[in-house]
Amino acid sequence: MNRTVERVLGIIGIAMDALIAIFALVLLVIVTSSIDWIIDPISTQFEFINNFLFVFAQLLWIPIISSLVTFIFGLIAVVKVKKNAKLAGFLFIAAGVISSWFLFTIGAFQSLLYLVAGIMCFVKKTERDVQF
Repeated sequence: MNRTVERVLGIIGIAMDALIAIFALVLLVIVTSSIDWIIDPISTQFEFINNFLFVFAQLLWIPIISSLVTFIFGLIAVVKVKKNAKLAGFLFIAAGVISSWFLFTIGAFQSLLYLVAGIMCFVKKTERDVQF
């Protein structure tokens, strides 16, 4: 059975996850280095900004970890889609559910791509399932 559409949707989702993870890591490095730069032991004028940046840096781990998890699920699903479509569909749907919060926060549409690919894995019939 030809599963090209599922693979293409999965690869696009994987690429979007990788870009989000890289962007969040770069942002984490910038924010972490700016925390050290703003700290002034004598002055407390920037204490609020310093505390805000510290909390923001800690919250940046959430998109990094979820992007890496969905990247791994999507990669495994793309590799397994030809041999085991049910497993690939489950992994695509799991990756779509995990990354669905990106849709509401930063507008990344990889969760929709994963969900469409997962549903297609379950809906498409293989040659042995089709009986004449």
